[in-house]
Amino acid sequence: MAGNDPQNPKAPVADKTSRSPTVTSGPPSPETNRPPALEPPRSGVDREDTSTVDITPVYDKVSEYVREKITIAGLGHVFPNPEKKKGVHSLSTCEKTMMVVWAVFFTGCVLGCLVLIGLSFKRFVDKPTASTITVVSHDKAGLPFPAVTICNLNLKKNDSDFILNTTYQAIISLYNADKSSQFTSNKKIDHLLNTCTASLSNSIQNATIWDIVSPEMAVNEFIHYCGFLHGADSDVVMCKDLFEPVLTSAGICFTFNGTNKLANSTGRRYGLKLVLNIQQEERPSFSGKLGVKLVIHDGKDIARPSLYGISVPPGFAVDVGVRKMATRDETSEAKCIDNMNLPFFPSDKFQYSQFACRENAVAENIARGSKCNCVIQPDRPPGLYASTPNCTFSKACCLLQEHYTFHPEEIDCPLPCHFEYYEHTASYSSFPHGQYLQVLMEELNMSAEYVKNNFLSIDVFFDDFQVTTTTTKYTYGIETLLGEIGGLLGLFIGVNIINFFELLVLCMDATKLCNKCFKKEKPNKRTNPVELDNVLVTKGSRNSTKPMNTVVGDTVTVN
Repeated sequence: MAGNDPQNPKAPVADKTSRSPTVTSGPPSPETNRPPALEPPRSGVDREDTSTVDITPVYDKVSEYVREKITIAGLGHVFPNPEKKKGVHSLSTCEKTMMVVWAVFFTGCVLGCLVLIGLSFKRFVDKPTASTITVVSHDKAGLPFPAVTICNLNLKKNDSDFILNTTYQAIISLYNADKSSQFTSNKKIDHLLNTCTASLSNSIQNATIWDIVSPEMAVNEFIHYCGFLHGADSDVVMCKDLFEPVLTSAGICFTFNGTNKLANSTGRRYGLKLVLNIQQEERPSFSGKLGVKLVIHDGKDIARPSLYGISVPPGFAVDVGVRKMATRDETSEAKCIDNMNLPFFPSDKFQYSQFACRENAVAENIARGSKCNCVIQPDRPPGLYASTPNCTFSKACCLLQEHYTFHPEEIDCPLPCHFEYYEHTASYSSFPHGQYLQVLMEELNMSAEYVKNNFLSIDVFFDDFQVTTTTTKYTYGIETLLGEIGGLLGLFIGVNIINFFELLVLCMDATKLCNKCFKKEKPNKRTNPVELDNVLVTKGSRNSTKPMNTVVGDTVTVN
């Protein structure tokens, strides 16, 4: 290797760019003790290169990792293989241009994918719902017959004591939603208040609503004939004794809750057949309406004649075909509940409904009232109100006041998540006529006019044994969201869940490599050293020389 010859001072100095750097160890030769000549500083371009961070190692690392371990479509074009060349600077202008084009295209695909993913998240947050209808046939096994509640719109008259009848009307006004039967006029309210404040005997003061109505006697007078037929292979069951009195919004009604056998035949030939006598002379109408309210409902649901039902006037026959329906809400939008145990409508006997919750609120308000403190329901529930006295005539004024100060609609009664009900179709005809009219006239010893003004006929039967269930569900759940996100990522950039871990490892490695590069180049940013030829660094006295690392041109001496 050429260098400064001590025997020949005029020997030419070899070009530094043509020499290969060598590394020697040990003490320096004596020729190196003379003062070195300072080398002119390098050009400005060289100084700028030494102070700039070289990104070639980072690019090479990322490019190699992308080619070997990343399976995302398009990244191979953004980080092309330089083909045995070293670094990004070795790429041609055409290759760099294509790299930029692919980078822009890949970035656009990523942005479009992110926008669509954002829309998917918005749809997921909105929680769209849809309802599906499921029809299940029970033709072979049959179905339980629905409960049938009948209410006589005419109230029993008590000629000997009109006060008891007035009390009865005051009590049923608490539940009745029919404005025509409400005591809304000031004249009627004043009449009731005057009746309540009058001096009455103890028998009248202690009379209850059940004492006034006498349901056991009323059902025999009200129902002239009742027959129930399960199917073609069964006999007719006489069912007058199967009706039980219940307190509803229309007063005292009577409910038939079926039998232990399932109905297995359809059509008006089968089912429940009723012939009713409303007794206009003995039971005048105080509401202005005449006839019977027919309510068909589930056996565990309470009757609600104030909300729905069929009104049947005397002198008519109605044929009612029913179909069982059900609703199920599997969402949380309506904040529905599966069940709630109500004190007056316990869950072992009744199916929860919003209407039952409000009826229970009325009964509890009467039972808890500081003035009323009485139970108006016929079935006394065990527990909290087991010892609460029955509502009597002396409580009539209190109950009437409670009716105008308490509003059950304000009670928080959530909807049920599952509810069963019956849809119906009704057809009417004139009744009675012909031979059957003659039979009734002879049996009752009544005129044809009386029979037509008081009798009516009701037939209830199954149209079919199909149960139609309407189910409301969320249509965009977490599984749909993940599936749509996966489809968008695969469509735009060919990404799957494994690629996320690959990118995570790539980011971690690239971060570590960048930190090393910045730490290595950090001293060059603060100083611009001048390299000297034949520099000897000593420390200590002349007799104690400690050689240090010396940079001589491209020669590095390591001590």
